[in-house]
Amino acid sequence: IQHPALLEYLKSRKVENQTTYLKEIHYQINDKNYFGIGFKNDSGGYEIRNKYSKICLGKKDISTIKNSSENVKIFEGFFDFLSFKNVENFLEKEPSDYIILNSVSMISNIKNSLRNYENIELYFDNDEAGNRALEMLKNELENIEDCRVLYSDFKDLNEYLTQQTNEVHQQYKPRFKR
Repeated sequence: IQHPALLEYLKSRKVENQTTYLKEIHYQINDKNYFGIGFKNDSGGYEIRNKYSKICLGKKDISTIKNSSENVKIFEGFFDFLSFKNVENFLEKEPSDYIILNSVSMISNIKNSLRNYENIELYFDNDEAGNRALEMLKNELENIEDCRVLYSDFKDLNEYLTQQTNEVHQQYKPRFKR
């Protein structure tokens, strides 16, 4: 990712160091040129984000990152996944397999593949859609852990990370006396 506007956007979301999974994508819609941060899905499509838009180019699908693990962590969107990667060591979490839904409506697409996992950690949004997705999986599987307690006062994991980072910066700002 090279474009200053995209780098600034990643910085504003506190994930500027997590570019391994991202690409800078330039595309056209109705003869107009656009660009954004692209996160590839399992069908070869891209979830595209920038300050102004949130779209999918190509077929909508989930994104999976496999590490031959018996554990999986599931996220609604890729910014939550990138945020988690920033706090993973702090939380003393072992790397695992990851599933990024790219939309909570994709939850039914993953139910069968989850039966192979020993532990399933959910990092959904703190909203009705997140609650419904959690209940749907809890009704079908035993080994579900709702990890939203980590960011229960926030909309999602990225908002938590953004707020925490801002508070730490405020706390450690140099104080000058006159």
